[in-house]
Amino acid sequence: MMRRFLFATALVLAPVAASAALPPPYTASYEVRRNGEALGTATVSFKLLPNGRYELKSSTVGSEGLAAIAGVSVDERSIIRLAGGQPETVAYNYRQKLAWKTRERSMQVNAAGNSIASTDKDKSFSPPYRAGVLDRNAITVALMADVAAGKPGDLEYLVPSHNDIETHVYRSASSEQIQTKLGAQRVIRVERIRESSNGRTTTLWLGQDRNFIPLRMLQKEPDGETIEMRIISIR
Repeated sequence: MMRRFLFATALVLAPVAASAALPPPYTASYEVRRNGEALGTATVSFKLLPNGRYELKSSTVGSEGLAAIAGVSVDERSIIRLAGGQPETVAYNYRQKLAWKTRERSMQVNAAGNSIASTDKDKSFSPPYRAGVLDRNAITVALMADVAAGKPGDLEYLVPSHNDIETHVYRSASSEQIQTKLGAQRVIRVERIRESSNGRTTTLWLGQDRNFIPLRMLQKEPDGETIEMRIISIR
């Protein structure tokens, strides 16, 4: 898995019987566009840590237009563990900088203590612990694993939100082909299904020949604004 995608997603699993095979380590670079105009670049990396946990990290820098003038940057970091063969967030940190303003969020999951502690700016929350919870950034890892495994039906993920747990539902479509800076790529399109979105949509295109790394991500807002990420390189 960048707010208003990156400035909005900034990329939660219900427990299932089968174990998930997490993606291999990778680093991907993206161009970020707002309403079709260049906004900046984003770098996303996923790796195994020495302690056996995983890190999903993303960094977005506004390098064009007003985003560059305002010095916009967004950094997210998720620490993930495998619990019962499924990914689960251990810790999450988010920091957005815009000119002189900074916004921060964090989450700590204590499975042994059956608790979650999260903060958003100056507010603290304690949503109930559920096995397999993932932060919004780490949804991407769960999606990649589930789509790669060919998991049938709608994909449901548990996401802490303030003092509650939400269920995020995603639905995958059949294989299609898109044009990218890496050339023509086979992808599986995945879209979030919302009960009431008021026109908001979130869509990801996962590369079938790229270990299901997202090659394109698109967020549409109710007011018509769009934030899009398109792949530049993978290593």
